[in-house]
Amino acid sequence: MSGWYLQKVSIEGFRGINNEGAPLVIKLKTDCVNSISAPNGVGKTSIFDAVVYAITGRIPKLDDLPAAEKGSSYYLNRFHAGGVGTITLTLVPAGGGAEVDVTVRRDAAGGRTVAASAGADGNAILADLNREFVLLDGKTFQDFIDLAPQKRGRSFAGLLGLKRYSSLRQGLASLTNTRAFNNHFGVAGKEAKQNSAAVSVQRARGNIKEAFTALVGDEYDPAEAEATMLAKAHSALSGIELLKPLCEGRRFEEINPSSCVDAAKAAEGGEARTELAKILRDEARWSEAVKAAPTEQHAKRLLELADARDTALKLTQGDLFRQLYGLSETILEDNSWVEKCLCPTCDQSGPGSILDHVRDKIAAFEAVETASANLAREWTEQGWNQLDELERLGRQEDEQAQLAETKDVGLKGALDGARARALAEWLKTLTDRAVANVKDLTERKLALERSLPDKLTAVVEKAEAARRFQSNLSDLRAALREQSATAAELARIARVKTFLDMASSCFASAESAASARRLAAIEPVSRNIFAAIMYTDVVPALRKRAGSEDLSISLAQFWTLPDISAQAVLSESYRNAFAISVYLAAASLYGGAAKFLILDDVTSSFDSGHQFHLMNVIKGQFARPGVPNGPQVMLLSHDTVLEKLFNTNANEGGWWHQCVQGTARTSVLPQSGAIHKIRDATHAFLDTGNTDDAAPRIRQYLEFKLEEVISKVGIPVPISIAFNDDKHMAKNLIDAIRAAVDLHDAAGRLVLEPAQLAGLNTSVATIVSNYLSHWSTGQTHAFTAPSLKGVMQAIENFAGCFQFEHPAGSSQYRYYRSLSQRM
Repeated sequence: MSGWYLQKVSIEGFRGINNEGAPLVIKLKTDCVNSISAPNGVGKTSIFDAVVYAITGRIPKLDDLPAAEKGSSYYLNRFHAGGVGTITLTLVPAGGGAEVDVTVRRDAAGGRTVAASAGADGNAILADLNREFVLLDGKTFQDFIDLAPQKRGRSFAGLLGLKRYSSLRQGLASLTNTRAFNNHFGVAGKEAKQNSAAVSVQRARGNIKEAFTALVGDEYDPAEAEATMLAKAHSALSGIELLKPLCEGRRFEEINPSSCVDAAKAAEGGEARTELAKILRDEARWSEAVKAAPTEQHAKRLLELADARDTALKLTQGDLFRQLYGLSETILEDNSWVEKCLCPTCDQSGPGSILDHVRDKIAAFEAVETASANLAREWTEQGWNQLDELERLGRQEDEQAQLAETKDVGLKGALDGARARALAEWLKTLTDRAVANVKDLTERKLALERSLPDKLTAVVEKAEAARRFQSNLSDLRAALREQSATAAELARIARVKTFLDMASSCFASAESAASARRLAAIEPVSRNIFAAIMYTDVVPALRKRAGSEDLSISLAQFWTLPDISAQAVLSESYRNAFAISVYLAAASLYGGAAKFLILDDVTSSFDSGHQFHLMNVIKGQFARPGVPNGPQVMLLSHDTVLEKLFNTNANEGGWWHQCVQGTARTSVLPQSGAIHKIRDATHAFLDTGNTDDAAPRIRQYLEFKLEEVISKVGIPVPISIAFNDDKHMAKNLIDAIRAAVDLHDAAGRLVLEPAQLAGLNTSVATIVSNYLSHWSTGQTHAFTAPSLKGVMQAIENFAGCFQFEHPAGSSQYRYYRSLSQRM
């Protein structure tokens, strides 16, 4: 598909266009510059909003309103009884072919449906049309100047046709954000798990060393192969004649130490042997538990780190505010949140950037995060989360399991100073109890050993050493497996991070290079357009730093000065000329599937001369048909000076101009034929006594008929009329017409018949006295239906004074060619 031209727009029930049962239909010409004029408040911008919604699915200025304003409820016309807005875009393939109607509907609940004729995919067509420069209003290109360099660069990517690449670049950048990446994969938790496994490995190896030495009698060598150690342990246990039958045919791990103790017990008998075995087991459990306990220095260090975190946390407002600032940052960074000085949580505006303020607040949490990480590391490395056995042995029934309950808090690094002090005291209590129990068990063991034969005592000790060796060997293997698995998982995560970092860097470089290439093509075109609009020795410049998304604007030349800040020195009209030059240059080079542009009120900041220059650029250097391969352009304006230019251009060919009139409450209609509908609707209101709705329509009808007389008869009108207050427009036009009539009458060249001249004065008196004198002062309550009917008839009579019957007797009337010529 080579692209689409816009042939027609039909709107009903959307924004300021009611038109219930009779949609507003704007017909456009694909081989002309199209212009649409309307006074403020008639519905011109609603036409623009309707096309914006049809193509993009949203109206940013409504969606960006504070939540209390309920912007989404203003998509539909409030006076439309059906509660459904309907927009139909009639599109024509640029390469030739049948037209396609794409109809978009929005219901009161915000539901959106898209349908297309001839079996076309309406959503796909609208997606192809969704480009930044297709729909341009004054605020958009003003924002282009005011945006921060990064935001401008991202917006500019859309102008270059690189929006999807820019979005992907931003997505990759978000994925590679270290904090967000680590949080997503739980890296801190996995690292804590790895540290905990390392502590378990270290502890198990220490216990294995002690048990191995007690069982084998040799020094433990960590470098020795496990199979060799197991063989030595098996040999030491099976070498005891009493235990040999229990060891033969079994691997060391399969030997049951309890059976060995029972064998010793059976060989000698007596409760003393059973008691000794129990004491040995208890002594081993208490000893291993107390060995795992952190020292007083470690407890002091934990307390210092917890206090440091508390101090850092006091400088913030707690974890809930950390979440609040994080969510606020996400909202403010989003392109859809345009007003960066507006707080998303309270809808209050400030003098500075709320985003910068939020980032400053978030930065204050970095000290908390660092302190929390240090605390979590200390917690796992010193084994605070592995004291379950010590607490189980040392805690009395009526005491709370403080270490077990604090385990998760410690792993997260969220331990506060008060709880750290309580844990230190609790640990000292448990350690003191453990030391006392070990001392008591040792004394009892020695007493029993002295009462038992040496040989059988040694057998029990060997069996208990074998039990400890087996248990800690199992713990060592489990800890090594966990350590290895966690390390492998962290390695995989690291490889993903490395890949994303490389992908993000490579893609950013490629996107930046593509953007720079297209920027280089746009800049000279934009300079030519700017020069054709402003006619001054000011040369705009666009700069994009390599590898960066930032786009800076400047002036390569400011009369005799080089390299000047555009934002610092340019007036509003120059700034807007700069921006619109860039937009038009981008559209001319990278138009994509949309072969049309709709420009809404883009000239309001220009003076009349530069408005004309801009129109000449659009007509002769940019749009069809002046540039055969250029885009179709639609201009929406309420400027009366421009409307005169539009009318002049329309008479020269290659330009199609229309006016729209109406109100949001009733209907908006094109001027062609619409004036008769307004006349008929006004009479209908007056017949029912509804003067509130009739009065403003009379003004529209009067102004149209006056302008029709001026245009048809060729009456000169001072340009100052265009700048007068709207309520004075009709009177000014009447004065201009009467002045021209008086001048021709005084010169003896007036073509009007005496009866027409007399009727003219009578009609003017009725219009001015019964209507304009009240309307201009806002005294609409003075109108009555009969008086307004008289005004309507006076308007008809006024226009009839400038017409004659042709051919005679045909009852068909036409306007005089001029005030001095009949035909």
